Amino acid sequence: MNNYFLRKENFFILFCFVFVSIFFVSNVTIIKCNNVENKIDNVGKKIENVGKKIDNVENKNDNMENKNDNVGNKNDNVKNASSDLYKYKLYGDIDEYAYYFLDIDIGKPSQRISLILDTGSSSLSFPCNGCKDCGIHMEKPYNLNYSKTSSILYCNKSNCPYGLKCVGNKCEYLQSYCEGSQIYGFYFSDIVTLPSYNNKKKISFEKLMGCHMHEESLFLHQQATGVLGFSLTKPNGVPTFVDLLFKHTPSLKPIYSICVSEHGGELIIGGYEPDYFLSNQKEKQKMDKSDNNSSNKGNVSIKLKNNDKNDDEENNSKDVIVSNNVEDIVWQAITRKYYYYIKIYGLDLYGTNIMDKKELDMLVDSGSTFTHIPENIYNQINYYLDILCIHDMTNIYEINKRLKLTNESLNKPLVYFEDFKTALKNIIQNENLCIKIVDGVQCWKSLENLPNLYITLSNNYKMIWKPSSYLYKKESFWCKGLEKQVNNKPILGLTFFKNKQVIFDLQQNQIAFIESKCPSNLTSSRPRTFNEYREKENIFLKVSYINLYCLWLLLALTILLSLILYVRKMFYMDYFPLSDQNKSPIQEST
Repeated sequence: MNNYFLRKENFFILFCFVFVSIFFVSNVTIIKCNNVENKIDNVGKKIENVGKKIDNVENKNDNMENKNDNVGNKNDNVKNASSDLYKYKLYGDIDEYAYYFLDIDIGKPSQRISLILDTGSSSLSFPCNGCKDCGIHMEKPYNLNYSKTSSILYCNKSNCPYGLKCVGNKCEYLQSYCEGSQIYGFYFSDIVTLPSYNNKKKISFEKLMGCHMHEESLFLHQQATGVLGFSLTKPNGVPTFVDLLFKHTPSLKPIYSICVSEHGGELIIGGYEPDYFLSNQKEKQKMDKSDNNSSNKGNVSIKLKNNDKNDDEENNSKDVIVSNNVEDIVWQAITRKYYYYIKIYGLDLYGTNIMDKKELDMLVDSGSTFTHIPENIYNQINYYLDILCIHDMTNIYEINKRLKLTNESLNKPLVYFEDFKTALKNIIQNENLCIKIVDGVQCWKSLENLPNLYITLSNNYKMIWKPSSYLYKKESFWCKGLEKQVNNKPILGLTFFKNKQVIFDLQQNQIAFIESKCPSNLTSSRPRTFNEYREKENIFLKVSYINLYCLWLLLALTILLSLILYVRKMFYMDYFPLSDQNKSPIQEST
């Protein structure tokens, strides 16, 4: 009986393990087959995408020919501005990444590096091989040994160029940031190559760059590998990327532009793209739908007529001069050397200037996520936005309290109070729900009926700042992208760049802002490269939850049954001894 039982037990355990093994192997086989099928599907999709791209290129060429025929001699300046442009795709967004980045090639043979586009700094730097205090980024740390053209900037005590310090026989790279973090390492030189998606020619030149050996704070956790500063060279300083770029390509105009959308965008070297400008007709249609009686909108710039205030209040006159011709672009002078500061002379909300100063110097900085404004201006904007933020549409008391507001009861009366009241009623009627997240930041379900802001530039030109720009998309809500300034430093950040073509004219030392339909580039469409950081694949992550659950359940049952059978076997051995053990010693002696 016992032998029979033991054979039965062994057979059962063997059966369980064979069954589990077959189940696991079948899952792995199915996964591999699915991977093969997915790869085949991806190849098919890529072929289809290539066909679509070819069709799009042909359509674009046809459209360009039609546009050129219609424009004629009057817009020769536009043609000149559009020729010989180098375009580079930008990836990222405000919510998930908090920056926009591009890919460039470093060294020979090249290694791709993802770099944050930053007009507020001048350095080009990224982690290098051997860095122990660097975070995990999109690409592996740059390996100088792979490049035939790399050269570390060695030194001997005090012979570093550009006033750099000599640390450990290498010229030190050190960069400090306003939030208190630092990155440091050493300088090296190598070839920088910019592969443009629209131009077969590649811009290439040698550049001194920073090798990170230590990263802190935000740099430690960011996904992009490094930073690409686009500000200008200081006297006796390390030549910056943008200065070297135009120095080595004298055929290009010293102009570049940045055009970012909600997801991705474009960097244009050598000029700007007039085809992205919004037309007057489209702008007027959007104006009629989104802003009933508020100040009439313009695509590029708006110049208010010098009407008396009494006439504005009596006739509600908001006539403006609208222009969208390229030759009428309103340029703003850069007020400081080496960095992109401009002066603004007013900030209007519902026709009321909420700036208490005559002018304000602001840094045009693509490296800052939000727009930072003085605290008193922020508090006033936040006050009116709070009134328009209703988080409980069923609270009749709060709704009636808002509807009973008068112009005199506000902290600062509004010139166009009726427009403000109409917007409030429409928000309630359409149930445009508003919630508050960290630090009391307001987030609305929809952009409808939210106010436009207007920034007064030189010559009394007023530039529209739409909710689709100063708010950013966070899941299904639109959240405020304004913050109080830090260290008395007002900044026009990415929430000001969004949906505009920001043009930097380095020859004339001026900047322009134009409402544009900027291209979108999802990060998922970004091409892969050999040196990207890849985590080791775990096969269990590819198995569905149901299969994993069944697998672990079978294993648990197998172990449980094995324990039960083992205990039962021990029980039989103690209470039912074998036949040989039943014989007494006396019987054995006889």
